[in-house]
Amino acid sequence: MNFLQLARAVKRESGLSGGPPASASTASGDDARVFEWVNWAWRDIALAHESWLFRRGEALGQVPAGTLVMVPEAAAPGFALADFAAWKPAADGYRPSAWRVADGQVSEHALAWLDYEAFRRRFLTGAHAPGALQYWSMAPGGELLVGPTPDAAHMVRAAYVKDVASLVLDADEPALPARFHPLIVWRALREYGGFDAASEVYQRAEQNYSMGFPALAQSQLPRLGFGARPLA
Repeated sequence: MNFLQLARAVKRESGLSGGPPASASTASGDDARVFEWVNWAWRDIALAHESWLFRRGEALGQVPAGTLVMVPEAAAPGFALADFAAWKPAADGYRPSAWRVADGQVSEHALAWLDYEAFRRRFLTGAHAPGALQYWSMAPGGELLVGPTPDAAHMVRAAYVKDVASLVLDADEPALPARFHPLIVWRALREYGGFDAASEVYQRAEQNYSMGFPALAQSQLPRLGFGARPLA
């Protein structure tokens, strides 16, 4: 459902008087509040977890030879990401990869993780010999770090967390998989119920939202893996 369809569903379920909203751009009074509640609901759900699968993106950019080992967020050359929020942290076995441009993608290899202090001692203080990219880390400010300083142009592939865009235009659609769009409706109806002291609407919305949210979590949160090691 798009922004307008979600708002119309919320108004229909709320029992508010009047016809369906015509447009977000012309809405006023209750209709304007309905659009606002829908946007709040969408952002509330999307911001609940940075690890939602629908918020994961992949960046591919070039790091020139002899440059700093830091790849700063969305503004870095080759990493112009309009929906960038943060680099994906080290978790669940995730590793960025890199390859020398001259060698081609056939040489793509995963980078080994170093915690920030180890990376800082090895590559950010003193001097070190340039070479093929082998390691990665995360700076305290969230920047992606790759090292050593590349001896030639490298391509770097890394995952990132997408930002959450507000719904503004009638045709805007939330990035949430379509089968979970009713959760936005129920979450928005909670806002209406609280605003208008409509306890029956609030309770029904809360029940439906609470029943549907676990399915979203099961679908869109990474599954935990359990490793085992041999007994000594």
